[in-house]
Amino acid sequence: MKCITLFLVLSLVVLMAEPGECFIHHIFNGLVKVGKSIHGLIRRRHGAMTEQQEMEQRAFDREQAFA
Repeated sequence: MKCITLFLVLSLVVLMAEPGECFIHHIFNGLVKVGKSIHGLIRRRHGAMTEQQEMEQRAFDREQAFA
């Protein structure tokens, strides 16, 4: 009987909760923000590597022009 009462009370609590009060929404938004941050870091690192390669290529081209 206690289990049935507990189940019914918890069901009412869940059903009465407003959708905006849900903490799962905060967890989901946090995960999305972390994913976007990681993606941004990867893109910036890739851009920096590309820029470094372009600078090295220009330096190599200048050395070849003088040789």
